Amino acid sequence: MKTYSGYIRMMSKSLDAKGLVQYEYRFVSYKDEDKGEKPGKSEEIIQKGPKLNDCLGKNIELKFTGSIRCVDCGRPTKKSFNQGSCYVCFTKLASNDLCIMQPTRCHYHKGTCREPEWGEKNCFQNHTVYLSLTSGAKVGITKEKNPVNRWIDQGATLAIPLLETTSRIEAGIIEAYIGKFIPDSTSWQKMVTSNADATNIDFSFEREKFLKAIQSANLDYPDETSQKQQVRMKPSKTKPTTIEYPVLEFPKAKSIKVEPGKTIQGILKGIKGQYLLLDVGVINLRTYQGYKMDLVL
Repeated sequence: MKTYSGYIRMMSKSLDAKGLVQYEYRFVSYKDEDKGEKPGKSEEIIQKGPKLNDCLGKNIELKFTGSIRCVDCGRPTKKSFNQGSCYVCFTKLASNDLCIMQPTRCHYHKGTCREPEWGEKNCFQNHTVYLSLTSGAKVGITKEKNPVNRWIDQGATLAIPLLETTSRIEAGIIEAYIGKFIPDSTSWQKMVTSNADATNIDFSFEREKFLKAIQSANLDYPDETSQKQQVRMKPSKTKPTTIEYPVLEFPKAKSIKVEPGKTIQGILKGIKGQYLLLDVGVINLRTYQGYKMDLVL
């Protein structure tokens, strides 16, 4: 048996030639701990984890030590906010602001952005508005150049880009408009226990329908001077992407409770999104970013 001990990060993933997601466990260590020094603000060291697809059908153990370090600054913290941040980073960093989850609430044009330079580098870049099939059909946005990464993290089995915008707020306004007709969220309970039925879904048709509706809606957004400007978009012609996950058997929708010092043991039945699907329940590793865990294989 081999133990991988460190602070959790989101699993690395890639789509192979057959459309199957290949997962690799990711974790980090910190220079101060490695040197035996008192933990503080420190540089993280990315560690190479195992290829999790190879662990399907095998018994695995997860043991949370109780230690947490902020994914932003690296400092130890007693509590994690917004999937890995300490309270200071949660309240001060632009990446943790409410407008990241709700792009239509962007306040950069009001001069109140927490980190204007960060906003310019991250929010005023090309964003993709897409349709995906997770627990059902949904709309979403991403700034990733390869949106497949976002689709995999959400557990989508089918997805298609609708269009591209030049800023996050524009993408968010379009997402909110489409959200009047289809959901913008996923039911994790349905996503981890089955693959949504795609029999009667034609995303190419839906894309054309929504593109026409968006163009007719004359949507606008406030520019840097708070003047209203028409939303700019570039329609996509990319074909739908089908995604398959390494799942031997879907479990029941039971979320495993994490307790420091307690070992979670079970057979790995599958991986979907950022969830490990065990015979005893499921655990979302994304939720526990920054937590120190021993993974025993």
